[in-house]
Formats: sequence, structure tokens, C-alpha cells
Amino acid sequence: MLNVKVRSFQREDLRQVSLIERACFRKPYPPSLLLLLARLNPQLFLVAEASGKIVGYVSALPDSREVAHLVSLAVHPEVRRVGVARKLMEELLSKLRGMGFRELRLEVRIDNFPAISLYKALGFREGRKLRGYYEDGSDALTMSLKL
Repeated sequence: MLNVKVRSFQREDLRQVSLIERACFRKPYPPSLLLLLARLNPQLFLVAEASGKIVGYVSALPDSREVAHLVSLAVHPEVRRVGVARKLMEELLSKLRGMGFRELRLEVRIDNFPAISLYKALGFREGRKLRGYYEDGSDALTMSLKL
């Protein structure tokens, strides 16, 4: 089992987070956007660290005073399926509750079955399908969790 510690993002994490972003997504966010997300709401940009190396991250932003939006969740492909994403999400949900948020919303690629399964296991409910949501024309599924 991987010994993972979840903590707040720090500026010096940017290079490793960017590498994870590129390893996980077809259209990765540029480092400048990742840094902006961290600056906009530092309490809601978390990294998972194992053996001194960043292995995943999660970022969310407020949509309103009571609703937050999951911007991104990524775990390095070499350490998937060992609970890193779940640990990141549980810590994020705890922070959101502590900050007074009542709901977390997200969009997920409709064919990303591992992510959908994780979100359902955490209590998220499926919403509607968004046709052509992604740049490549793929559909997305909306999901939400009452906190």
C-alpha cells in the first residue's frame, strides 16, 4: 500500500503537477492555468504526495457561496487503483464541508468508467449528459454531491 499524504499545493509543486496533467489528459491545462487555479482558491487545490513525489492532485473552485465545482482530479498513471484519487476527494470534501459548501458539482467524460465509479462510491448522483462537451466532441456526464 502506498503511503500517501494529502496537503495544500505549493508553488514548487507546479512542475510535478504539470507532468501529471500531461500524463493524464488529452488536452492538458498549461502550467499558468494550474498556478492560477491554485492562487484563486488555495484551500481547494490539494496534492497527494508519496515518498517525496507528487502523485496526484485535485482542484475545485466556488461557483457560489454554497456550491463548488470540481475543476480537475488527476493521478499519475503509475499509481492508479491504490486509493490516491479517493484520498484526494475525501480531503477535498472535508475541506468543502468545513468551508460551508453544500454541494460539489462536476463533469466527467462519459466513457471514464473508473472516475464515474469513484464518484458514485463517494455518493455523487448522475445528472444529465452534455453532448459534445469536450474539444474532441466527446460527451460528458454531470454529477453532483450534496455535502
